[in-house]
Amino acid sequence: MAKANNIILSTFTQLMFYQFKYFFYRIRLNLRKIKAYFLLGKFSVAILDNVSIKSKPLKSVIGNNVIFYDNCILEIHPTATLYIGNNCTFSYGVVFSAFQEIIIGNDVMIGEYSSIRDTTHQYNIRDKSMVFGNDTSIPIKIGNNVWIGRGCLIMPGTIIEDGVVVAANSLVKGTLKANSIYGGNPAKFIKNRI
Repeated sequence: MAKANNIILSTFTQLMFYQFKYFFYRIRLNLRKIKAYFLLGKFSVAILDNVSIKSKPLKSVIGNNVIFYDNCILEIHPTATLYIGNNCTFSYGVVFSAFQEIIIGNDVMIGEYSSIRDTTHQYNIRDKSMVFGNDTSIPIKIGNNVWIGRGCLIMPGTIIEDGVVVAANSLVKGTLKANSIYGGNPAKFIKNRI
């Protein structure tokens, strides 16, 4: 009888533990949705831990089912345009830096520690220090159904057409043609995807 009582007590304890764990998980999930609403104006965006949003652009549109994993950074100038489509995933440590415009289509996956920057420093001025030089901004456009691998750098003026796969650790500048695979530093055409 004592053994049966211990089994029942053990089962009851485990059940209560999982109930409390689920309860706190739901609270944490709801707090993330509230955080997304205050920072981005959407409940359908998931913002995980340590996501930093430096300034909310006046012209921003973020679609549904968008996930920003831990340690993402959004450095968006107040006058910049940021458009992110539906069903996009930004993995751990992805950095957005926009001074002018970044447009990202639907169903885009960006691997961890990638960086998307529409602005760079001018380095071709000789009569003053580069520290005090002006920045140059050129819009970035990423199409639909794009997969950008881990550790990529997307440079100003880049256009990535629909269905492109970019290999990990690639440096991307220029136009990447639709339904192709690119990789390298600088990124070069590897083969057609389909």
